Amino acid sequence: MILWEYAEDVSVEIDSMDLIRVLDRLLDDNERAGSIGVILTDDGHIHRLNNAYRQIDRPTDVLSFELDDDTDPTDDLIGEVYISVETAGRQASKADRPLQVEIAHLAIHGTLHLLGFEHDSDTGYKKMRAQEDRYLGILAHNAIPSSREMSETPEGV
Repeated sequence: MILWEYAEDVSVEIDSMDLIRVLDRLLDDNERAGSIGVILTDDGHIHRLNNAYRQIDRPTDVLSFELDDDTDPTDDLIGEVYISVETAGRQASKADRPLQVEIAHLAIHGTLHLLGFEHDSDTGYKKMRAQEDRYLGILAHNAIPSSREMSETPEGV
C-alpha cells in the first residue's frame, strides 16, 4: 500500500491515483508486502534531511529511508520516500517535461531504492534505469491495476 502525503508547506496538487497503482505494482512485482510513504515536501525540509542523514549540505530531489523493523511484526512500513517539489519543478523545466512526470520518476526511483536497487556502479545504474523506464512506461499507458487490486473481490459479488 502506498501512503501519499503532502508536507504542510507544499501547495502543489498531483493526480496520484495512477502513480499509486504503479508503485503498488512495483512492490507486487518485487514480491514485497507492506506500505511505503511518499511525502511531497520542499527544498528546506529535504535539505535538512539530506544534511542530517547523508551529511550533504544542500537540497536534493529524492531521499529514501528504509524503515522495515524486524522487531515489530505488526509494523508493515517498508520505508518513506521524500520528494522535493521545488527541485522536481526545476528538473522538470530543464528536461522540458511536466512536473507530474518528474514526480512520478522520482517516486519510482525512491521506491526502487527501498527495494534494494542502487546506481553506484554501471551495472546497477543500468538495472535501475531499466526498471524506472519500465514503470514509467506502464504509467504512461494508463496504469495497469496492481495484482493486489485485481485479486480483490468487489463487495456484493
